[in-house]
Amino acid sequence: MTAGPAGDPAGGRPESERSDWTDQDLLTRGEAGDRIRAEIAETLARLDRTDPARAQERAALERRLAALRSHAAASPGPPGG
Repeated sequence: MTAGPAGDPAGGRPESERSDWTDQDLLTRGEAGDRIRAEIAETLARLDRTDPARAQERAALERRLAALRSHAAASPGPPGG
């Protein structure tokens, strides 16, 4: 393949020399859901370990947990589940 138009992100290199990092960096929906659920578990553990006297830190963790749960609700479940 020949050079692309000016401003081509591939820098006008032949297709065989272009980086395909975008294809390699993508997650499937299932993988993304798995990562969100792992983050939820980690955030719950941190919340359990956080001293109740540290109200601001606990509030921040609770907000993060709510956001993660919201995203998880929109993500597909684990395979077969």
